[in-house]
Amino acid sequence: MICAYDKCQGVKEFTPKTHNQKYCSDECCRIATNEQLKEKYYNNKARLAGKKRICKTPKCGSILSRYNEGMICSKCIAAQEAKKKQDLIDMVKRVSS
Repeated sequence: MICAYDKCQGVKEFTPKTHNQKYCSDECCRIATNEQLKEKYYNNKARLAGKKRICKTPKCGSILSRYNEGMICSKCIAAQEAKKKQDLIDMVKRVSS
């Protein structure tokens, strides 16, 4: 298996000791977790400070509110939910036919 930490300084190939082991060592796990926490902290801090963010949905380009904790706008979320609902309805219709 390959270590999930992209900047792994040790051996990238390793044999996992448990079924859900992603990192080759405790050190890689600690460093990767700390980097993720720091990134989340600074993204949240920038969001609350009013940094301009744009919806991650292709072709949308809406500017996100500082109060929106996600990375996509409410219109895109509603469209995704509507598509999921329609797909489910279509699947039920195909099965019952």
